[in-house]
Amino acid sequence: MVIEPFETPRDNAMVVYIDGLVDKSFIHRDVMQPLKSKEFDGDVSMALKATFKECTDIPDVTQEVLRGNVACFYGKSEIARILEFRKFEMRSVEEPNAEAVIRGPKEGFTESIRTNTSLIRRKIKTPDLKAENYTFGRQSNTTVILMYIDGIANQDVLREIKRRLSAIDVGIILETGQIEQYIDENTFSPISGIGLTQKPDVAAQRITEGRVVILCDGTPHALTIPELFIENLHTADDYYNRPLYASMMRILRCIGLLFTVMLPGLSVAIITYHQEMIPSAFLTNIIRTTQKTPMPAAIEVLVLTIMFELLREAGTRLPKAVGSAITIVGSLIIGDAAVNAGIVSAPIVIIVALTAVTGFMVPSLAEYTLVYRSLFWLFGSTMGLIGIGSAMVIMLTQLASTDSFGIPILASFSSPGRKDGVIRFPLWSIKYRSAAIVKENVRKKQ
Repeated sequence: MVIEPFETPRDNAMVVYIDGLVDKSFIHRDVMQPLKSKEFDGDVSMALKATFKECTDIPDVTQEVLRGNVACFYGKSEIARILEFRKFEMRSVEEPNAEAVIRGPKEGFTESIRTNTSLIRRKIKTPDLKAENYTFGRQSNTTVILMYIDGIANQDVLREIKRRLSAIDVGIILETGQIEQYIDENTFSPISGIGLTQKPDVAAQRITEGRVVILCDGTPHALTIPELFIENLHTADDYYNRPLYASMMRILRCIGLLFTVMLPGLSVAIITYHQEMIPSAFLTNIIRTTQKTPMPAAIEVLVLTIMFELLREAGTRLPKAVGSAITIVGSLIIGDAAVNAGIVSAPIVIIVALTAVTGFMVPSLAEYTLVYRSLFWLFGSTMGLIGIGSAMVIMLTQLASTDSFGIPILASFSSPGRKDGVIRFPLWSIKYRSAAIVKENVRKKQ
């Protein structure tokens, strides 16, 4: 913290700031030079060439300085003028890698919360858009902002969010992932009902649909509450493409979700217990290849799945250029070598590869797919198709019983008149918001 006293024609003055968080040129131009001028008559409020707010409480002044503002003291006055001259290194607005789109805006959130709020306000130009500021972390004093549209957002959900946020009492908050864990009621569920996005257009779309968005200073990830299960199969450019193409892509994602969750367990169950369901030509090839391998099909799937997860994790942690090469080359070499060495069979490699590829179609459900893929594999390898049916019942029961701040996550499947589910109807025909979430202004104003 820098304390810089200086003299004026009338009395002594002082500015307090943190070096590296402020623009010193603004301090000298808009504060020190006007006060040092011979024409200064002692009226600080008139002399300062920048907007400011007055503060008399020393702890509040300290917090303002720690946030990157400048405090100006003059003479024996107990009033501190707080000026916002923040300047620190930040990442420019660019397209997020995790949510790349073919058509639509290419901008994404940054680590600056003021930049993020401005990106949303550029898209929602209504006075009903509210932004409520909170501060969390006894040591970090992290700024968190709730954004929603008054009159559209569900007030019951909003009150519940505020209640859970008010219960957070920790030393440091650095990311929305920490906030999510503190306010999440489905701690041990593979799906939380809280959405995540790095795109301002997605956040703006969710806000106009009645959601509440939580932004945290220092992270480009925004939380959207509540999130329905079907929204994990939607992408930003679904609303920028024609309905036929968007609907086909959503159907493919549904198929991909079923494949990545059920395919390993279902294939193991059929190969192990229900060979009569396999065509004879294909069954002959499977028997020929499995005779050369020392492990049963269930263990082969487990080994290859673990191997793939290891390669994926290694590729994620390495630099981008090296990581992608390691993942692709490693998968090809290890898979081919394992087949040639007779450790695993070629059909199992194909099954695991297809499972991995379809998993990338729904990246927001990575935890969900990993948990239930393991469940289907376990039940399918021990009980066959009866186990697959049991796992399906468990999965559907868990989904049907999961709420997100009082809203069932499967509510979109039961909302009457809903035309934005697996099939996306033309935009002009989507006249209603989800009645399960929005209690007021359910009908959109066209």
